[in-house]
Amino acid sequence: MRRALALSLSAVMALSMAACSKNEPQPQATEGSGAAASQAPAETEAEKIDTGYASESGMIVSTEPTGIVSSKDSMTVVVPADPGSLDPHDSVTQNKHQSTRQIYETLVVYDDKGELIPWLAESWEYPDECTINFKIREGVKFHNGDELKASDVVFTLKRLVDDNTVAAMQVNKVDFSKTKVTGDYTFTLVTFEPYAIQVAMLENPLCGIISERSYNESGGDFLKAPIGTGPYEVVKYTAGDSLVLKGFDDYWIEGQPYVKNVTLRYITDSSSRVIEAESGGADIVYEITATNVDRVRANEAINLVSAMGANTSYLYMNQAQKPFEDERVRQAVWLAVDIKQAVDVAYGSFGELGTGIISPGIDGRHPDMSKYFPERDLEKAKALLAEAGYPDGFETSISCNSSDQQRKDFCEVVQAQLSEVGIKVSIDVMDSTTWSSSLAAGEGFMTIYGLTASTGEAGRVLFRWLPDTSEWPLTSWENQEYYDLINKALATTDHDARNELYYRCQEMLMENYVVLPVWHKELNAACQLDVRGFRITPSYEQHYLQFVYFE
Repeated sequence: MRRALALSLSAVMALSMAACSKNEPQPQATEGSGAAASQAPAETEAEKIDTGYASESGMIVSTEPTGIVSSKDSMTVVVPADPGSLDPHDSVTQNKHQSTRQIYETLVVYDDKGELIPWLAESWEYPDECTINFKIREGVKFHNGDELKASDVVFTLKRLVDDNTVAAMQVNKVDFSKTKVTGDYTFTLVTFEPYAIQVAMLENPLCGIISERSYNESGGDFLKAPIGTGPYEVVKYTAGDSLVLKGFDDYWIEGQPYVKNVTLRYITDSSSRVIEAESGGADIVYEITATNVDRVRANEAINLVSAMGANTSYLYMNQAQKPFEDERVRQAVWLAVDIKQAVDVAYGSFGELGTGIISPGIDGRHPDMSKYFPERDLEKAKALLAEAGYPDGFETSISCNSSDQQRKDFCEVVQAQLSEVGIKVSIDVMDSTTWSSSLAAGEGFMTIYGLTASTGEAGRVLFRWLPDTSEWPLTSWENQEYYDLINKALATTDHDARNELYYRCQEMLMENYVVLPVWHKELNAACQLDVRGFRITPSYEQHYLQFVYFE
């Protein structure tokens, strides 16, 4: 399975650069400048995603009733990791949003062609390059019975910042002093400067819309009040075990969800997940690991649904932890590891060996980064370590998520490789919640972690090295030249000029030994033969269960 993803960036404004969110006269709207239900032409033609099912099978993302009736009312889905909470805004891990995206919805979503379409937002337009006027759908209900209003949307987006959530990076360019509700179903969002990817940023499940009233009445306790507008509402959440959901009777799309009762079971062990698929213990099982893909694919009693994703994994070294503040040490590590060998062991033919900072097929990916990838050279690595004051090497650690067998395997290979130059590496395997907390606290020395270009362009990954959009200090890299360059790129509305700036950002990350690309992710799930309508969602892997039904 090779690359089949090119998410199209929508609503990119072909407008001249100008100051924004200041007390200066703003340009008047021009005909055709709006971005509403009918989007501006995509800058690159989106390729179809191979999901294993034809579109006529019901695998659609649409707000229109379809008349589909499922033969079963209950479904079990196995997910690799517990969400840790039911707050949609507190974690960037994809496994978390595989749970919460069923409960909370966003203003926009990507359709099966990778094009941004209206969802809770009915339409939007740009009167100028820094102002977006949104119209939200009327009649959409929260699970508590309240109607969704524009005030809930503005409250949600502002909450991302006010509560200092990791989701704040989705709205870091928004000027909330000028963003305001203009009616029950309308609001105006204002950015500080032109920001070509702002609407696409709102597709991320980190921007799931919550009820202002429920949030305030519960004191922000999402275990007491996990209230969204999604197709499913919460029946019972048992941490570490399962999430029981039922179809929301007043859901705004007629006839959905097709399956009314869903249980998400959390199984971190990859072998146990495969057994659930093979035994029929689950209808859908997420993330079949590399060691089991061929086995599942060969099983005629199971459908393996696959697609290349938008995520690239990297080897990180935290420059806030000694000795990684020394560029010579980081270079020595790059020269001592054999990433291809590690990927072969951990992933086999599953996905693709990392060939750049950005995943293939993503707009703004550098055309050729081959010269920046090192050839393994143990003698040079030892010389650099000696020069840096570590002639006998040093002791350090690498951390990984216990639910990801492939990353654990990768860490074991790296551990063995680095021992050849005297670097003694211990492996810290943690559950998802503990691992996230450790990384957020800056405690890690080395780790393997991936970033997703969820907007379909390079900027969504590259801005993660800005101080205000880096939720975890994985590298603690400080470089003002890089900050200025990526900020300039994000404010550049000319497509080609923006990509040239993105290219230079990618070169800087490699030249400074900030992150070493490891693996471009492939997504999959095992489905029982009577399952229809399941779709792989590359943008942030928050697969939509409302479209699933049984034949």
